Amino acid sequence: MSGTMQGILLEVAYDGTNYCGFQFQKNGITVQEVLENSISKMEKRFVRIKGASRTDSGVHALGQRIFYPSTLDLSDINYLKGLNSSLPKDVAITSIKRVEPDFRPRHTAGKIYQYKIRNSLIPNPLDNRYHWHVYKKLNVELMKKAVGYFEGTHDFSSFRAAACESRHAIRKITKISLEGEQELLLTVAGTAFVQNMIRIIAGTLVIIGKEFQKPEFVKELLNIQDRTKAGPTAPAKGLCLQKVIYPDEDTELLIRKSDEKKQDSKKNQPGKHSFIAST
Repeated sequence: MSGTMQGILLEVAYDGTNYCGFQFQKNGITVQEVLENSISKMEKRFVRIKGASRTDSGVHALGQRIFYPSTLDLSDINYLKGLNSSLPKDVAITSIKRVEPDFRPRHTAGKIYQYKIRNSLIPNPLDNRYHWHVYKKLNVELMKKAVGYFEGTHDFSSFRAAACESRHAIRKITKISLEGEQELLLTVAGTAFVQNMIRIIAGTLVIIGKEFQKPEFVKELLNIQDRTKAGPTAPAKGLCLQKVIYPDEDTELLIRKSDEKKQDSKKNQPGKHSFIAST
């Protein structure tokens, strides 16, 4: 059934292992391609979608957002059932929101990413698709101390890919944390990011954890703005786009509260660190 033109904003989760990123390209299958196939089949016409974020090859998502205009008169549950029935098992539509037909999905309030690192002598096969496995024992206390230097507005030229096409690298990280010991979870919230920014931050934290550099090395990198001086680009498989947030949604998720700052301060105090082979 057809009705009035409306905008459809979908939240999408996917395992990026088998995809050449989100955005359509000629050299391999992408998440955008399989989504457009499913949506076009239900709409009975070709539909070009617009995504909020262009995740790279191998990067995962729990909260990617995509938009397209539609005249279909379907309930939310029928939208979800119809689309998910024709999607591959590693892609799923998790929620739907009705918006204006001229909605701009890239005009977000911010995004939240997470990067996972497993630090153990023996790998866990169940983690392999979603973690960067680092064998050498990491000094997690140094890494947690370094994390705080990233927060705020900086020129992140040292933390962007050489092929990045952004006009500049000035970005604002509104909240960042590193939790865990053997299984490390880096969470970064910000208004926008340059290409590979989170992965280079993760790679730099690991070289600090290996005690090749001190935590203050982050401050130096932000000042010199030289990609060749920062750490390696961490593997794509550890990165996940957790959430995309729009101005009319819960923007508090992007802000670090005062009680979280106090907790981080306690966590960053010196303490014992045990290294476990595997769990």
